Amino acid sequence: MGKMTSVNSNQFGQERDIWRGKLERFKQKNVLLKYRLSEMVDSSEGSQFLQTAEYFQNELLLIDDNLRNLFFKLEELSSFPLQSKNGKELPNNIAAGYNKLKKDIFHFEKRFEDLSKEFDKKMSENTGS
Repeated sequence: MGKMTSVNSNQFGQERDIWRGKLERFKQKNVLLKYRLSEMVDSSEGSQFLQTAEYFQNELLLIDDNLRNLFFKLEELSSFPLQSKNGKELPNNIAAGYNKLKKDIFHFEKRFEDLSKEFDKKMSENTGS
């Protein structure tokens, strides 16, 4: 594996706040997608659409689980003291968790955006028919 990036405690503090805001926005968007999905199910009668709706319902529930997990990891990392002995860099165990969380949030964001696009496409196909 490559060398782990050292992380400054100020950098972590700033990114932590950015991540918390991003995760909150994803949480709100996911609630909106579930609401839109329920509206579409209420107005639809086709069994093909209901299969699609079930797929999205399952995916959106997985998003909820992933969000809870990311929030938990973020809060867990935030509970540790941010200063190492030298006062600038995070302790190695916190830096490792930080780097993993950064990667996890990046992958989550990509997956969520892909799912949102797929959802919008399917919903417009359903309303267009």
